[in-house]
Amino acid sequence: MLELQNIIYCKKKTIEDSVYIYDALRVPIGKANGIYKNILPENLAAFLIQKLIERNKLDPDEIEEVIFANAFGTGGNMTRYALLSAGLPESISAFTIDSQCSGGLKAVDLGFTLLKSIQQKLMIVGGMESKSLAPKKAYQSHDERFDSNKTFFTTAKFSPNQLGEFPLLAAAKNVALKYGITKTEMLTWANASHEKAFLAQENEFLKAFVEKIDKNHTDQSIRPQIDLFKFSTKDLIDRAVSAHYNDASACLLIGNTHGELKPLAKIIATASVGCSPEYAPEGVIFATKKLFENSEIGIEKIELFEINESFALIPLIFAKVFEVDSTKINVLGGNLAYGHPFGASGTINLIHLIASLKFKKLKYGLTVIPAAGGQATAVLIENI
Repeated sequence: MLELQNIIYCKKKTIEDSVYIYDALRVPIGKANGIYKNILPENLAAFLIQKLIERNKLDPDEIEEVIFANAFGTGGNMTRYALLSAGLPESISAFTIDSQCSGGLKAVDLGFTLLKSIQQKLMIVGGMESKSLAPKKAYQSHDERFDSNKTFFTTAKFSPNQLGEFPLLAAAKNVALKYGITKTEMLTWANASHEKAFLAQENEFLKAFVEKIDKNHTDQSIRPQIDLFKFSTKDLIDRAVSAHYNDASACLLIGNTHGELKPLAKIIATASVGCSPEYAPEGVIFATKKLFENSEIGIEKIELFEINESFALIPLIFAKVFEVDSTKINVLGGNLAYGHPFGASGTINLIHLIASLKFKKLKYGLTVIPAAGGQATAVLIENI
């Protein structure tokens, strides 16, 4: 009898140990001071939480945890605010993380870990961002970071040795030089990102994954006819090859085996790493290597990649290091076209990967995103 109980327990553990993505949603991505200039990021998140509950006919009490990321921050535990605004029970726990650009994917990483440990069964994870409503921040006069010439600071200190107001631009230049990525390669990639995004928009490849607060809302940054060579400067890294500020929210419904929900995908593995802040975009290389150290699936089996495009050089160094065919990367376009709402971008990248795998009818996909301060997170999924 004891032996039979052990067999039953092991089988149950194996089933529950799997982590699935049951639904994935984002709002159209707005420009800073665009369509969401008067809408709280918490309300964008609350809108999507409500839609997840409605679309999947869930009892809200089934949700055991909600985790969202945010970078600019309107203050407090923004996820808790969003949860309560969405009308979910007060008994549900919620917390907000700040991992800068990688936050939306780090939330997935954290959710995956909790579910693998069987601490939870069903969760909502994602990210929210509003550059439009980002509060002005100032250091106290007795803070060593205080600058008497500036009342407010625009960029936080991501590392003790940070120099200048735009450390990521310097880091991107360092990485481009290290890997021999040219400005022409970056501009060509950026133009192609807009072209692919426009085709995806025209063919409604993302329609099943987008919920609109207003029927007239659409992704605001896509420009199919743009020639970024005309806007390029002599600088190796400039706005032509960098993603811009945006507002948006995105989230996933993830969980263990659920009798009434049909999964979209299975999360196979995740990995997060740190690296030199002076070479922050390079984190995508290290996170990917770490992920495959702990996965039974090799990178040669990955059919599609969603590599964050906060800078055009990131997918280019990824393709170069891992010898990946560039036609397998960001097939629906990337952040250079859609925009880069920091805290939400990682979740959006994962949603676009799911949509790409569905569209192409392929099995394995990988998404990876770096962050200021020298961090990166990667997620490997299997299309179901």
